[in-house]
Amino acid sequence: MIVTVDNFEKYLGQKVRDPYGRIVGKIVSFYSDVSGVVSQVEVEFKEDSFETIPISRIEITKDGIILLPEWKAEALDLIRQLERARKRALALEELYSKGDIPRHAYDEFKKKLERDLSRLHEKSKEVKEMLNKRMASLEAMILHLEKALTALRISYIAGEIGERSFKSAFEPLRNAREKAIEEKDDIKRVLEKIKKLEAEPIEIRKEVPARKPEAEKKVEVPTEHAEPIVVQVVGG
Repeated sequence: MIVTVDNFEKYLGQKVRDPYGRIVGKIVSFYSDVSGVVSQVEVEFKEDSFETIPISRIEITKDGIILLPEWKAEALDLIRQLERARKRALALEELYSKGDIPRHAYDEFKKKLERDLSRLHEKSKEVKEMLNKRMASLEAMILHLEKALTALRISYIAGEIGERSFKSAFEPLRNAREKAIEEKDDIKRVLEKIKKLEAEPIEIRKEVPARKPEAEKKVEVPTEHAEPIVVQVVGG
């Protein structure tokens, strides 16, 4: 999607959320070229913390601006490339198996695809490492939040804090825990998708060639007649 200055201006100063509903910052500026196409967005994450984000990580929805986490943007890009490379390899093998392309063209394109797949394999290692690192961080966060929730429940049940105070503190903690679990589950799904694409073999649809007519056969059929009757059988 091409984002222009004209349709992005209204988002200046607006809050930015991640795909899980958490408010992560707000739009404070953007960068565009002479044609008016926005290429980068400046986001304030917290006071005195700013970052320039590529427009590829930004999704404009009816509910506002969604900022994809770095791990998700990288993973989705990898998945798209893996799917495209696999489709091209499948198409190449199918064309060659049908005899629709010559051997020299097949060899040239196959070598290029092998280089692309090798590059994607290295990128996949980096992306999976990023995903596993983020998952470990989320798991630690979930444990931390559960500990805080438990301490709060104990204080409430013991009568140390009132119901109003308990609810006002409990809801943000519970919501943060749910969002962390949601992101963790999303990472698991993305990891499974990447592993499946890497492991899935390229299966070529074999087409049965048309049978060539066999040479005519003469079959002698014995009868009571003195002369045999000759029957011609075409195709066997």
